[in-house]
Amino acid sequence: MLARLHTFSLFGIDAVPVDVEVDVSAGALPATVLVGMPDAAIRESTHRVARAMVNSGFNRPNDRIVVNLAPAELPKQAATFDLPITLGILAGSGQFSSDRLRDYAVVGELSLEGFTRPARGALSIAMAAARQARQAAPSDRPLKGVVVPAASATEAAVVEDIEVIPVTSLTEAVQFFAGDLHIPPAPPRVTEWFDRFAAYDIDFADVRGQEAAKRAVCVAAAGGHNCLMVGPPGGGKTMLAKRIPTILPQLSAAESIETTRIYSALGLMQPGQPLLATRPFRAPHHTISEAGLIGGRSVPMPGEISLAHNGVLCRSNTSYQGAATHFVKNHVFSGCEKYGHRWAAFHSRIGQVLASPIQAAAA
Repeated sequence: MLARLHTFSLFGIDAVPVDVEVDVSAGALPATVLVGMPDAAIRESTHRVARAMVNSGFNRPNDRIVVNLAPAELPKQAATFDLPITLGILAGSGQFSSDRLRDYAVVGELSLEGFTRPARGALSIAMAAARQARQAAPSDRPLKGVVVPAASATEAAVVEDIEVIPVTSLTEAVQFFAGDLHIPPAPPRVTEWFDRFAAYDIDFADVRGQEAAKRAVCVAAAGGHNCLMVGPPGGGKTMLAKRIPTILPQLSAAESIETTRIYSALGLMQPGQPLLATRPFRAPHHTISEAGLIGGRSVPMPGEISLAHNGVLCRSNTSYQGAATHFVKNHVFSGCEKYGHRWAAFHSRIGQVLASPIQAAAA
């Protein structure tokens, strides 16, 4: 029996639609086969899925199971395929039936007990689901919403154009799709989150003295310029740089969503904080590699200049020559990074602060 579900896979910071097709064939040798360029985390999901089904009170089919992740040429990553694969196996083996599988996309990682865990990129996934629903052809059945782990529902609920259904376990997800349990969509509370998380732990007003440096920093911040600070170690260069975001304008809703997508795709969002409401400050170590600074990998992921998007990137005790500085300059001017033949684009609109000791500056 064949079951088909909708889900999404992250490519960079964007979410790409993926169809999960599960075929359960009785009478064949028992095996679970995953095809469609899954990464190691997805290939290992067969063991998590099997125990999650049993520990949630369902039967693991003793049949041949083939799971196809389409499109086949797109590399798939992350453990968010656990929940759609499990639901597909249960539906394909006849343990429940549902018409809602066509109306809702599903993402989520499962524990061995069958509980859901937070999903990376929940905001990007909700945005992609809303965009897919808007762009659906008249003959197609548009998505009504997306089913996500409860821990990621507040983040996904930032998108108001689509229903975000929070589930805490595999059992809840099965009951929802079978129509036995009504789960209200998570409400968007963007204004509340901005009010709660818009405060900084530090303040530019904390700095005493350094009047010339503070004046220069204020001018650079007001005009959106880069800044070079030269002085001995311990002179207060990084202290001033860390406080630059506190004198910049408050993040707008659009800027906050752009920045949150980057941090969410890397799994860097703090628990209980679904939205970034303050401008980021990044100060990578001066020995950071070019890939760590600019981004990259076989499946493109953002680097430090993207993590500083709409905020400040501070580079201390670093060489101002070489390929890394050249790439940073190009990305700061263009406002985005692009990688690979698939053109994964990452935002990189930043204010750059370069802090150097006197010796390096003299050289």
